[in-house]
Amino acid sequence: MKRTTVLAFVLVAFFALPARLVCQDAPPPDTYKGETLCPTRRGVYPHRVYTPDPNYDDKDRKKKVQGTVFLSLIVTKEGETADITIEKSLTSGLDKEAVKAVSRWKFEPMMDDGKPCPAKIKVEVSFRLY
Repeated sequence: MKRTTVLAFVLVAFFALPARLVCQDAPPPDTYKGETLCPTRRGVYPHRVYTPDPNYDDKDRKKKVQGTVFLSLIVTKEGETADITIEKSLTSGLDKEAVKAVSRWKFEPMMDDGKPCPAKIKVEVSFRLY
């Protein structure tokens, strides 16, 4: 009787586990305002049209802080930036200036089957004193 119980448990465990894995919902595709983001391909990015340089925060200039702020953002199908988030911070002053500058950037939007679509990209904003 013990063999039957063990065998039954093994069979239930074997067949129940794959069923739970199959029944799990797939993660939703990345979207922005209900639209699916353009599929990303290595080396294919929205083309920058207007990218003004950031201002240097006065306090950080006096301290001679230099470095790069890494940002993640959405390029909308109109070529504007949205949902800007800081991936790697430098200082709060330079982070704010980087976000402020990138929010003014303009792009040619990504195309999918000849139609513009939003795309998620990462950018770097460098602060250097010369």
